Amino acid sequence: MNSKNRAKLNKAIEILNGLHFKNENIMVTGSIALDAHGLLTGRIAHDVDLIIKMDEQSWRCLKLIEAINLVDEEEFKDYDTIAGKKTVFLKTDGLVLNIWKYDEGSDWSEIKDAETGVYVATVEHIIEAKKKYARDKDFKDIYNIIKELV
Repeated sequence: MNSKNRAKLNKAIEILNGLHFKNENIMVTGSIALDAHGLLTGRIAHDVDLIIKMDEQSWRCLKLIEAINLVDEEEFKDYDTIAGKKTVFLKTDGLVLNIWKYDEGSDWSEIKDAETGVYVATVEHIIEAKKKYARDKDFKDIYNIIKELV
């Protein structure tokens, strides 16, 4: 993983640990996970995408922190309103965290990041998520991922 993405992931985990989330309940996804798999390694992630196993009370607390955090909604206009309701956007110390609550029964990776101990989403999981969002950048990413895999 490139050093800038590594630093962002480490900082994100430090923040989440401060909120009492355990590493074994955190899965990194998105650009940083792709970098961990050796794909699109030249890309510096502008945010850290995370899926967390948590109870409903923890989710409500994160939503409250998000509301207090006053994240600039313009920055997240790419996410449709449905995705926005299922996502918490936090911005702290110049780092943007996009957090999804894990849906029971969904895929959970068995791959762990050696340095942090958090799970790393599979390439298949990331492609499926990008297909759901269906933004231009997601389709370009899918094309580039497949190109690197073949």
